[in-house]
Amino acid sequence: MKKLFYATFALIASVLVLTACSSDNTSSLLLSGDCMVESFELDGTYTGIVDLRNRTVKVKVPVSFTSANKAQMKITKLQLSEGAVANMAVGDVIDFSAAKPLHVTNGDLFLDWIINVKNDEAKITSFIINDTYKATVKEEDHTITAYLPSTVDVTSIVPTITLSDDASIMPRDGVPTDFTNPVTYTVTDNTATATYTVTIHTVAAPKAIFLGSAKATSMDELDPEEKEACKWMLANVEQSIFVSWGDMANIDLSQCEVIWWHWQHQPSENMSDFESGATSTAMAYRTKLQDYYKNGGAFILSRAAVNFAAVLGAVKDQRCANNCWGASDEGGPVINAGEEWGIIPNDAAHALWTGLDATTKIFTTDGGYQISNCVSQWGKWGFSDFADWESQTGCKALAHGDDQAVVVWEAPAFDKTFGKGGIICFGSGCYDWYSPAAYTPNYHNNLGIMTGNAFKYLSGK
Repeated sequence: MKKLFYATFALIASVLVLTACSSDNTSSLLLSGDCMVESFELDGTYTGIVDLRNRTVKVKVPVSFTSANKAQMKITKLQLSEGAVANMAVGDVIDFSAAKPLHVTNGDLFLDWIINVKNDEAKITSFIINDTYKATVKEEDHTITAYLPSTVDVTSIVPTITLSDDASIMPRDGVPTDFTNPVTYTVTDNTATATYTVTIHTVAAPKAIFLGSAKATSMDELDPEEKEACKWMLANVEQSIFVSWGDMANIDLSQCEVIWWHWQHQPSENMSDFESGATSTAMAYRTKLQDYYKNGGAFILSRAAVNFAAVLGAVKDQRCANNCWGASDEGGPVINAGEEWGIIPNDAAHALWTGLDATTKIFTTDGGYQISNCVSQWGKWGFSDFADWESQTGCKALAHGDDQAVVVWEAPAFDKTFGKGGIICFGSGCYDWYSPAAYTPNYHNNLGIMTGNAFKYLSGK
């Protein structure tokens, strides 16, 4: 009992001691002030726009203002929170041709701000039609051009327009507009003005065609993976359109240079399974596409579509890729930063790699990218080396994986030559266009570069 009494007494005493000392336990830090920029002005004329959220100050100058003008600008007003000081002061002449940091302190508090001097700018940076088709913007002559399927109603098109910072536009975007004839848009930002002419063409005889799922009757019905690839083509290949398999009966192929079939589907390792999976809808146009191929038409085949090269007779003995799996957009591996996936070129000089470093692995995914890993490749079994594979298939091995599987290859044109009128097959799981997870694109842009190269190579451009 005595022990309990003494223990309780000691606890109460310690609390009293701590309470008695609490009034002396104060910090010497000065934390009562603010470090805000309240106003900023340069050369007695140009007032800064203060963004508290991002801690930036933007100073707009005329469109004619040069870097030399920005290099000698005097601070004529700098108002800070009461008691605050900065590494800049009124009267300072500073080079603002690039962003400059402003360090503000108040007692023991500090904040860093960025001062940006920007010219007035009136630009259209992107022009999207019906939330689907991306038009080509040519800044040098202020023209915007789009090629749409003839099924699109050009009398009621809804444009979504992205502008340079602070610019405004007339007529307004986001409203139905008649583009039967070219439409003129005027963009303004203080001293900057630009006029753009938008011309929309409907295409009955396209130069390039995108084919996807055998069941899709419109672009909106494409699988997300297919739709992302199709959007890239419409934005980057002139006079290209999406064509459903149902429309293939009536489409005019007389001007078509390349048909791209990108098919997100469980791949097949033999001709019977391929034809069954493609369904009668797609196979019904086998003869029409064989005739197109015989007349010099070219193909890009990717994912589960690669074995259509055998259907066309472009592969010896109608051989099919022998190592196939995948095709789920619902979830797959997420690529770790530093472990990005890629392909290894066999011939660094091939036109497919123009603009890429083909002397080593070409990465096509980024950290955080979620990949469905749909694979239609040639496993190395049955072939002693790449030359043996080429001899047995009549194709060229353009790239392989770490396991030596052939993942990108070229089948010849109908006349057995390689190049214009031939077939490029992308069977690698790295040839992936859609990630359900957000990521920062870096290596993934290589996909568009090599696909654009394929269009140019196969069309002889």
